[in-house]
Parts: sequence; structure tokens; C-alpha cells
Amino acid sequence: MPLFIQNTMIISKKDLFPLLKTVLPENPLIIEAGAFNGKDTLLLSKQWPNGVIHSFEPVPEIFTLLEKNTQNCPNVHLYPTALSDRNGFQEFYVSEHPKKPGQPCQAGTVKKPLERLAWSPISYPKTIMVPTITLDTWAQQNNVDSIDFAWLDLQGNELTLLQASNHMIQRISALFMEVNFINAYEGQTSYAQTVIWLESHGFKVIAQDFAETSTWFFGNILVFKV
Repeated sequence: MPLFIQNTMIISKKDLFPLLKTVLPENPLIIEAGAFNGKDTLLLSKQWPNGVIHSFEPVPEIFTLLEKNTQNCPNVHLYPTALSDRNGFQEFYVSEHPKKPGQPCQAGTVKKPLERLAWSPISYPKTIMVPTITLDTWAQQNNVDSIDFAWLDLQGNELTLLQASNHMIQRISALFMEVNFINAYEGQTSYAQTVIWLESHGFKVIAQDFAETSTWFFGNILVFKV
């Protein structure tokens, strides 16, 4: 971890890449879980043209859009699969915004939505079965022995994925991941539990995109391996 980072910083999304550029190599291996339509994938590809980005998106309609939007990015590899805590298939709650009925949106999850339903207009009108793979299995299959940066946007399943990554958790240098301040999804861990677990595995929270936890039901944290 850089010596100049002493206390947790409050950052916006535009601050994330400049901060990461101070610590990541010029050719990082990046994992993006929950890639959606590729908006962030394109930013990652542009910021690290010599790096390799592995992006996962399990919803078929969204994956098609992701393929289209990143077709000119040779350093991006796509997987129509969800990174999770098991290999096989899981039930996936497909999200939808009322302004775009019938069109899957960004908040899909393998965990049953609970209190988050009262915080936003997003609904979950259907479920589908999606293929899933653990980070350890994927890394073994692709001969990956270390990860410089992982961006996890999994709607409550972030820590569940990491807890199942017994091998690769020791080989991740930096994480940007969503955390929840309410019981947003069934079986999720709390923000405090997530931070305690991360710290017990050698990570330190160095930045977050929220000042306090009562104004919205989730936020994002940036953690570095100490």
C-alpha cells in the first residue's frame, strides 16, 4: 500500500482511476464482475491499454450489448457468466427500471432482494438460471496466478464471492466493491462485517464514495492489500 495513504479518503468515481494509477502497474490484470453494458469496461480499457480486463456479465440480453460496446477493445475478454461462490448454475433475479419496462437493468443479483425494494423504483419481475463460476476455478482454468485489481458490482454477493476464493484472495492487490448499509439482499453481509473480514485477510480500506451511511442504502469502498 502506498505510504502516502494514511486515512480513509472520500472520493468520487472520477477520482478512482487517478488513484489506482499511482499503485497499479502499466499492464495490470483486472477482473470486472458485473460489467453490465460495458461503460466502465471501456474506461478500464482506455486507462490501461497495456493491461488485460476480464469482464463477467451473466444476463444474456445485457451480455449481447456488452459484446457490441467493447468489440473494438482487444484487451477485453468477456464471459457470459456470473462470478460467485459456486460452480454450476444459480437463480438470478433480473432487475428492471419502470422507465424501461421489459429491459434488464444494472441491479440484477443472485441474492433475493429485500429492503432495497423500498429504496428505489427498481423491481425484479423475473428470475433466470445463469452459469456461475468461482474466482479460484476461473483463475485455475485460465492460468491466472495474481490479480492486480478487481471491480466487484454484484448487488450483495461481493463478500460471498471473496469468501469462496480461498486461493486467489491472497493474490489480489486492490478491490473496488459495493457494500450495503441495510439488509438489502437475503444472505448478504453488513458493511461492518465486510470490512472486518477484509481486514482479517490483509486488506485496508483506503477510500470510499460516501461520507456516512444514512443517506443511501449502499456505497463503494476501495481496499488495498497492506
